[in-house]
Amino acid sequence: MQFLKLDTKTVSSFDEVLGADVHVVHSGIGPSFRTLKAHMGAGRACALMLKAFIRPSPQASDNVSGNIYRKQVRFPKVFGNPAIRGLYRYFKLVDATLLEAALQVEVEAVNPEVTIVYNGTNYPESVLNQVTKGRKRVFLEAGFFPRTLQFDPVGLNGANSVPRDPNFYLDTDEDFAADDLPDLVNDRASKNQFDATELPKDFIFVPFQVPSDMQVTRHSPWVKDMEAFLDVVCDAADRNPDEVFVIKEHPSFKRSVIGLRDHPRVIFANGNVTSKMIQKARAVITLNSTVGIEALLFDTDVITLGHACYNIEGLVQHATGPQDLDRALGALRNGTWTVNPKLRQQFLGYLHNRYLVSGTFWEPPIDLAEQILKRAK
Repeated sequence: MQFLKLDTKTVSSFDEVLGADVHVVHSGIGPSFRTLKAHMGAGRACALMLKAFIRPSPQASDNVSGNIYRKQVRFPKVFGNPAIRGLYRYFKLVDATLLEAALQVEVEAVNPEVTIVYNGTNYPESVLNQVTKGRKRVFLEAGFFPRTLQFDPVGLNGANSVPRDPNFYLDTDEDFAADDLPDLVNDRASKNQFDATELPKDFIFVPFQVPSDMQVTRHSPWVKDMEAFLDVVCDAADRNPDEVFVIKEHPSFKRSVIGLRDHPRVIFANGNVTSKMIQKARAVITLNSTVGIEALLFDTDVITLGHACYNIEGLVQHATGPQDLDRALGALRNGTWTVNPKLRQQFLGYLHNRYLVSGTFWEPPIDLAEQILKRAK
């Protein structure tokens, strides 16, 4: 069998394209029990289920922690209740323990050439990630530009395989942008309850992210949520009196930090179009959002605060704390830092023409199997 994957809804369209070449493992307590029963009989399967209820797997806690945190962030009134959160966590631990056992026997029996892992940070894909370590696999996620996908052998976003060495892009005769650069970006929706805000003539754009997303939980060392990000921006405004910062909260996150802290030079523009804000801004400050890559496409300077695949010397400035952020802002104001235009062109060309795959989760590429095998390690 060439491929093995879970029944995760986001990548369900891959099943038809891959056809007989893919083995799909079904998640959930019931399906996991049936898988175990098919491999080892009812008696052993029942014993494993009882053990899962009494003593969940040691790895289960890590595998479901992201799901629990997402629930707390998105539904604080419900999952802020210790009893509800504890009950939800318990059943997730049992679920993850049974899936771990089911995947262990399935992977051994099927012995796939490549395991397909969607994202890999939250349950159930976190369990597949754990069980298949050491095997050949490919991680999947949406791409950085419209109608593109990421297929990466080692990880995603801040943990992906995109080269971080500027010499990779500069010390080569290959023109990565020869096949053209993208001409579209992902125009994110605005929060419905907000009207567009009149923007100042000179400002720094700060796109907020979903705090429960892996980009924040796994790849943002010193800014742990959007409340902390608001503090970082307001403190930077205090220390940099010539700067105006415009924040747009992520439209997929229903809660808001508006009103938690006010500053005369920190403005919210939740009703504005992201791409237009990028183009009008003097610079973008981001943890590690795709907005940073889009800013490079629009030739807007970028400062990152988290781990990003575009943290490349000469391409963006990276700040590891408040002092670094002040240094980066000062370098932009006095002109002592500018992006290397050739590096920018080569990096964007590499992403668009070499790294990303054309297609979407609902319309995968027709050569899907070839694309996966080409990138798997």
